[in-house]
Amino acid sequence: MTGDGLLREEQRLLVGNETLAADTLRSAPGQPVHTLVLHGAGQGHRQRQWPLREALALRGQASAAIDFSGHGQSSAHHPNSLRKRLDEAQAALEHLTLAPRTVVGVSMSGEIAMRLACRPENHITHLITIVGAVYDGAAFELPFGPDFSAALRRPESWRDAASLALIRHYPGRITLIRAAEDAVIPSEVAELIRQHAVSARQCRIVDLPGVDHRVSERSAQDAALRDWLAELIAS
Repeated sequence: MTGDGLLREEQRLLVGNETLAADTLRSAPGQPVHTLVLHGAGQGHRQRQWPLREALALRGQASAAIDFSGHGQSSAHHPNSLRKRLDEAQAALEHLTLAPRTVVGVSMSGEIAMRLACRPENHITHLITIVGAVYDGAAFELPFGPDFSAALRRPESWRDAASLALIRHYPGRITLIRAAEDAVIPSEVAELIRQHAVSARQCRIVDLPGVDHRVSERSAQDAALRDWLAELIAS
């Protein structure tokens, strides 16, 4: 139990040859978990979204999260790739959440969240990206490293993301959260997703003024921003 009386349950998931650290956060025993929150790349891990998840739980929205392999408390036996991350996120979705589902992808996991949402069997009704990225389809199978980085360095390679074709068939709601001062993800990415989301029931772009790419870190210190994000996800 956390200081706010919320209920946190630590778990372990075996996915392939990796053991992933995971947890669920509820406001009441037995409360169903419908929301999966996926952290970003670099030094990312599930704890960065913990304050936001607390804000969600206080609104009655239970959530689950994992550390991708090579991050946080998860193992790192094999090289990572976007494909591997998608497989790990799919396992988390199936084992930790119930339909109908909401998925939140931060930064690199924007691509992962989109691909999860585009699988009808996942029954995802609300897709949220926070400073979300999309990637050239040629980079999807590549292990993270020099070849992957070279694929990303091709100017505007994100315009060739395979996930853009997939999102055309997604029928649910989409919320694309951009940071006005983001120097990592071009603002055009959200516009491109919205242009392709022709079947979505709703697709909205929300801009965060005065915020850079480090939304998770900023929201951990800024209660007003954190509450706004929680409302966007829970609404």
